[in-house]
Amino acid sequence: MAICSNKMKKILIILFLCFFLIPGEIKDNTLIAIKSFYGKDTKIVSKTFKIPKTTKKEIQNKVRQKFYRDKIYYWVIKKNGEIKGYALLDNSIGKTQPITYLVIFNLNGEVINSKIIKYRESYGGQVKSKKWLRQFNGMKKDSLYSHPKDITGITGATLSVKSVTKGISKLSLLLPHIIKDYNNGN
Repeated sequence: MAICSNKMKKILIILFLCFFLIPGEIKDNTLIAIKSFYGKDTKIVSKTFKIPKTTKKEIQNKVRQKFYRDKIYYWVIKKNGEIKGYALLDNSIGKTQPITYLVIFNLNGEVINSKIIKYRESYGGQVKSKKWLRQFNGMKKDSLYSHPKDITGITGATLSVKSVTKGISKLSLLLPHIIKDYNNGN
C-alpha cells in the first residue's frame, strides 16, 4: 500500500508542476520578451479576450486554422501613459504538440516582432530563429501570408512553418477586434 501511495504522490507532484508552474513559465517568458523588445520602463497591462463565435468562425475559415482556445491572452504596452502596441499570445498545433508564440503589433496593426515562447516538438525548432520570424515584420491585418508563397520554409520544419504562419495571420485578423474591445473598456 505504501508503494502505491508513493507512486500516487509522485504523479500528483508531476501534475501540479504541469498545471501550475508551466503556465507561469510561459507568462514569465512572455513578459520578458515584451520588456526586452520595449525596454524595462514599459508598463504592461495584461488582458483576456473572449473571442466571439462569429469572429472566431470567420477568422478560422479565412486562415484555415482553428483557434486553440475560445480566448486569447494579450497585453497592452504603454510608455509615458501612451499605448505603444499590443502583444498577443496564442498556440498552434505543430506536428502533434502546441507551439506557443507571441506577436507584437504597433498601433497601425503591423507585426513588429514575434517570438516562439514554448516549442514542444522534437523537430522543427528552427522556427524559433529570429531571422526566420523577421519575415512577418510589416505584416498587416489584411495580409494573409502563406507558405511557401510569402514565407520561406525550413527543411525539416514544414509543419511548424505552416502552423506558425497561419497562427500569425490569425492573430493579425483578430487584432482589430481586440483593440475595439479594449477601447470599449472591456
